[in-house]
Amino acid sequence: MSKIQVMPESLSNRIAAGEVIERPASVVKELVENAIDAGATRIMIQVELAGSRLIRVSDNGCGMDAEDALLSLEPHGTSKLISEDDLENIRTLGFRGEAVPSIASVSKLVIETRQSSSVEGIRIEVNGGKPGEVLPAGCPAGTTLTVRDLFFNVPARKKFLRSRATEEQHIEETVLMLALPNPEIGFELISDGRTVIDSPGDKGLEPRLRALFGRNFTDQMRPVTHRESGMEIRGFIAGPGFSRPSRREQRLFVNGRGVESPSLYRGVRDGYGALAEHGRFPPCILFIDMDPREVDVNVHPAKREVRFRREFVVSQAVAAAVAAALRGGPEVLPESELDPRIPMEPILAGAGVVYTPKPETADLFRGEEPEEEEKPDSTAPVTESFIQEQKTTDYPPYRPPRENAAAHRIVPAAPPEPVNPMPYVPVFDGAWPTRVLGILNATYILAEGANGLVLIDQHAAHERIMFEKLLADAEHGGLQQPLLLPISLELPRNAAAMLLRTREWFARLGFDIEDMGGRQVMLNAIPASLPMGNLENLLLDTLTELAEESSARVPLEREHVARAACHAAVRAGDELTLEMATELLKQLANCRRGMLCPHGRPTMITLTMNELARRFGRK
Repeated sequence: MSKIQVMPESLSNRIAAGEVIERPASVVKELVENAIDAGATRIMIQVELAGSRLIRVSDNGCGMDAEDALLSLEPHGTSKLISEDDLENIRTLGFRGEAVPSIASVSKLVIETRQSSSVEGIRIEVNGGKPGEVLPAGCPAGTTLTVRDLFFNVPARKKFLRSRATEEQHIEETVLMLALPNPEIGFELISDGRTVIDSPGDKGLEPRLRALFGRNFTDQMRPVTHRESGMEIRGFIAGPGFSRPSRREQRLFVNGRGVESPSLYRGVRDGYGALAEHGRFPPCILFIDMDPREVDVNVHPAKREVRFRREFVVSQAVAAAVAAALRGGPEVLPESELDPRIPMEPILAGAGVVYTPKPETADLFRGEEPEEEEKPDSTAPVTESFIQEQKTTDYPPYRPPRENAAAHRIVPAAPPEPVNPMPYVPVFDGAWPTRVLGILNATYILAEGANGLVLIDQHAAHERIMFEKLLADAEHGGLQQPLLLPISLELPRNAAAMLLRTREWFARLGFDIEDMGGRQVMLNAIPASLPMGNLENLLLDTLTELAEESSARVPLEREHVARAACHAAVRAGDELTLEMATELLKQLANCRRGMLCPHGRPTMITLTMNELARRFGRK
């Protein structure tokens, strides 16, 4: 008997479902994309228990007759891709014919559909991929697909689902990513009987931005309109100073399809140039319309990733579009300052200097100090074992370049001879700084230590201070600072939903947040140790970090919320006086783990006197 056999269709459908249907949000995505391709102008999505119990997508599109409805349940049954030539010119969101049969194989599916030219519609029930009889049904023109008990026959897949709050958030983000490139279509999302999104169709994108993200977000965005290399780039980008701690709010679309692409992200970053904040990401909503033959969307089963024929050209076009939009605003740096990279070769050649780039060497302070479980003594010298744990780089002794009198040019020195390795240099030598000397570039506090110069990252240091204060407040029941005038905040819809779901845990830290309906929340009190500032950005950064924390579940641990709330700390670029820097250093010395920020990065490093002497050629 042959060992190789043809796989049963039911089994192959379940395997395909494992690639296409990752979670309830994947079902919503595939069904809504089919509704858009069907020409719908109004789409309603209803979910219960984050989609595990019910997902229903109703549209007013073209509908199907009985024959087409049955064919849609067949693997690779599609009306969008007929020949091989069509694969090079894909203009629809769905095209593989995998979605409906994959969904039907792992759920209890009901299809109700009617064409506008028909008097009555049809109804088909499918249980675990097995279709029942086609029955007549009274239903409006369009199609309604109801998915119940998702993954009922693959319990192993069900175990991998995240918490209810996390799955709801993925569904909301999915609907949002489908609503943005289709402003002419009305979208409504109802979760457990509660309307989460209700955005009627409109001709322009700006009304949809206001409906989904709020007025404050929309007012800080700048329009983008750009044509280059056969591409049209349009949408909105954030103005200078408006950023988020992750790339989550950088939403990019290619021919109406939401995608993730390093080339496009790089184009956005290059477009901002010197305006980009280190470690921060400006929100953007960009639509790139291009020849379908220039992009391959058949790379990922969920069609999230794409591949461009000319990645560099696409990236440069996005960068040019972003830079042009920024130059159109009144607060932008001159064009010469948008890109800090200066081509040195022509300058040096004109000066008659022979220049050879130095081989790359590792950063002396590239190592990060691992988190320790016990409280360190910040005033005691470090032990030998601590020093041995640090990473170092062996630097050759200083050798001045030789002068070539004949050519009157500076030429590189001869390669240095091998030398004995220098002793290990710790990131921080444990000798606590005693006196503030100054502040470098509004980022680093320069202080005098027992063994040399200590550089303190003002943001990382203040993060540690705020982190420990917030945790201490939480241990005492959340000490509150009532606001004399409560602050009304208008948040993006998904951020407002996340905030209300985690409100109890914010209360343990000292926040008093009141639901005002929709995207409006009222902030009545904040933690006593939290400085007054831009509270809206603080909450948005906090919620963004919580959403990015894949292991975070509701209810959340105090530490997750406290770590995110450290966004209240001073940032690089914030001007501090010497008195403020001295006070910050004093508070840092009282922290349990003052040498590390909450994320594990060092708050300070030491340039020892020996290292300085070696750098200046004294040794």
